[in-house]
Amino acid sequence: MLVRQPFAVGGSGSAYIYGYVDSAFKPGMSRAECVKFVINAVTLAMGRDGSSGGVVHVAIITDSGTEYTIILPHDLPQFHCE
Repeated sequence: MLVRQPFAVGGSGSAYIYGYVDSAFKPGMSRAECVKFVINAVTLAMGRDGSSGGVVHVAIITDSGTEYTIILPHDLPQFHCE
């Protein structure tokens, strides 16, 4: 079956972040909101999945080309479970 959806989540840490993605995704987000959404999602996945690595790679693809950024560990958001 092929189903159109507004986003897709995959990778070894994806099972850990579906709740976040379902609650935080909003149609029509700005570029800055999208980047923050992706960085938060990947950071949350890395916190639970030892195979996800320690940095976040972000690729923004537009009609003008691709902008590629690496977010290093000291620049990642901090999430604490209390």
